[in-house]
Amino acid sequence: MRILILLLLLTPLMLLAPAPAPASDDMPRRTADNLIVAAYNIQWLGQRRHDLDKIARVIQHFDVCGILEVRNEKAVPELVGALETLTGKDWGYVYGVRTHRPGSHYHEAYAAVWRRDRARLGDGLVSNVWDLEEAFRNDPFVVSFASTNACFDFAMLLIHTRWSDDEEGSRQGEVAMLAEQLAWMRQFIPERDWLVAGDFNYPGDATPMREMAQQAGLLQIDPDQLSTFKTDGSGYASAYDHIYIIDEETAEFIDGQCGILDATRLVYGDNSPDSMKKARTEISDHLPVWAVFDVTGPDDD
Repeated sequence: MRILILLLLLTPLMLLAPAPAPASDDMPRRTADNLIVAAYNIQWLGQRRHDLDKIARVIQHFDVCGILEVRNEKAVPELVGALETLTGKDWGYVYGVRTHRPGSHYHEAYAAVWRRDRARLGDGLVSNVWDLEEAFRNDPFVVSFASTNACFDFAMLLIHTRWSDDEEGSRQGEVAMLAEQLAWMRQFIPERDWLVAGDFNYPGDATPMREMAQQAGLLQIDPDQLSTFKTDGSGYASAYDHIYIIDEETAEFIDGQCGILDATRLVYGDNSPDSMKKARTEISDHLPVWAVFDVTGPDDD
C-alpha cells in the first residue's frame, strides 16, 4: 500500500520532468552594441542539393557563423554570394583543411562566414587543431574574430564529433580530448574569450559533457533546445548543438540571449510535416545555435 501511494505521488512529478525546449524563430535585434555569433551544422554542404538562398535567409541573422560538415569548399563562397545578394552587405569567409581518418574516404571541413561591417578576423589562430593522437574524426577548427570596433575579440573553436563509436574512437573520447586540447592551446594563445561551439552529438546534461565542461572550465550558455531533425522529418529529435564560454572569463556574453533558431518556421512559415521535410532536404538536418555578446568595451585582453 505504501509503495502504491508513493508511485501515485511520484507519477505527477515524473510527468512534469523538464524536457528540452523546442526551438524558437525569435531572434535578438541586431544593434550597434552587440555581436551575434552562431554555429550551424549544414548537412554535407556542397554535396547535397541545398537551396543556398534559403540557407542565407537563416544565416543573415548572425554576424559570425561557424559552419560544420563542409563537403565541397566551393559551396562556401557561393553561400557568401547568396548572403551578399540578400543583405546588400559584404561578407567574408574562411575554411579549414579537410580532415579524415586514416583508411577512410569520408572527409569534412569547417568554415566560418561573417558580415564585414560587424566583425573581422582577429589576431590569433585560423587553423585546425593538431590531433596528434587521432582522437577526433573531424579535427576541430579554431578561428579568431573581433568586433569591428575592437571592443570584443574571441577565439571560436568549432567541433563536430562522430555520431557513433567505431574501431577508431568514440564520442566520449572526443569530448574528453577536447578539454585537453583547449587546455593545451590556452597555454600559448593569450586570449581570454573562447567560444566552443558545434555539434557534440550529446545533450548538454550528458555525463561526458558535464565532465568535459568541468575539466575545461567551460560554461554552457545555450538552453539545451532540440536542434536535430528526426530522420523522417516529422519533428525535432535531440539537443546536440551547443555553445560554451570560458566560465567567469567572457563577461561580454549577454545573459539569457542564446538559443536555437527554428529555421523551418523562419523560412517556411510553420512546422508542418511538409515544411520540416522540405527544410531537412533544402537546408539541413540541424538548426543553428546562437548567442549574443556586448561590444561596448573596453576589451578585457
